[in-house]
Amino acid sequence: MIGPRFAERLTRWRYAWLSGRREPLWFPLVGLGFFVLITAMMRHPAIRFDLARAYLGFIVPLTSGVLAAYSILEDPARELRFSTPLRASRLLAARLGSILGIQAMCVVIYEALALTMQVDFSPLGGFWAVQAAWFVPTLALVSLGCAASLAAAQSAVGAFAVGATWLLQLLMKSWLETNVKPLYLFLGALTPHDPALAVNQATLLGLGILGLFLSGWLLRRPERFL
Repeated sequence: MIGPRFAERLTRWRYAWLSGRREPLWFPLVGLGFFVLITAMMRHPAIRFDLARAYLGFIVPLTSGVLAAYSILEDPARELRFSTPLRASRLLAARLGSILGIQAMCVVIYEALALTMQVDFSPLGGFWAVQAAWFVPTLALVSLGCAASLAAAQSAVGAFAVGATWLLQLLMKSWLETNVKPLYLFLGALTPHDPALAVNQATLLGLGILGLFLSGWLLRRPERFL
């Protein structure tokens, strides 16, 4: 027998699935399939490693940040959700948590398949170093995309903020590493043995958490988005 509380939770999950957008599910899966295919096509070990590093350190953070920018304001049932007594933290956890969860699932699948193709992840460090190389910049861009879209009350602004930050970080790699290394998103993917990596990842995690708190604060005034 299913208890009433569990049945109620199942009903909420089913409603969230039926009324929510599908992009947070199929978009990461498309990226996963593409990189698995390309990695399998390449035979040189160095090229396979570069593809794996690109997927984990660059593509997952970018797609996650863009999805986060559209996760709340583009909800088909946005007005209904904002009119119900739902805490901002629960709404953020549901929307951003699903994005991070699906991306984490795709990362696990990719890493497992890459290992069967003899991809060597050791240049990135141990197991947890590999996970930090994608999770830290992903959380930073997710919080940026969500907070920027809510601050401007426009999803496109959040997506632009994520895309512009991602691109500028790529183009200004040398300057960032020289002047503001703690803010460089891709240090764990490109320079995993840098002595400043711990400070860099702690700073980015702190900014990511700060962005989540800012998003929660902005969500306490839902009338701005209706």
